[in-house]
Amino acid sequence: MIASIERRASWLDIAAAPIWKTTRPRICIHAMCVHNSTCHAISLDGRWICSTDGSLSVFETRRSAEHFLELAHVETFEEGEDAELAPGCDCHTHCISFRERQGLAPCEATCSETH
Repeated sequence: MIASIERRASWLDIAAAPIWKTTRPRICIHAMCVHNSTCHAISLDGRWICSTDGSLSVFETRRSAEHFLELAHVETFEEGEDAELAPGCDCHTHCISFRERQGLAPCEATCSETH
């Protein structure tokens, strides 16, 4: 699956999807190669979850993505197909990691680069 941020969803969309939608939303966690390492991204009905500034939300580990969904009270999600950034994609990423006693925090890797 190619990740392009042309079709975006916000963090609020994730939290509200189970409430607003009349049909069950399809929420998936996708393994994604970013910054030469395997990170994870979340999609909602085929739209990539992005931060408020439009950056693609990327999670350092699967556990980080799962914790984000737990905070949004999302109980049901699927394993999505592996994804990669679209060739020539000039998109920014917002990388998030989960740390014990700190919760979700910015990733310590250099994940604010443009791709």
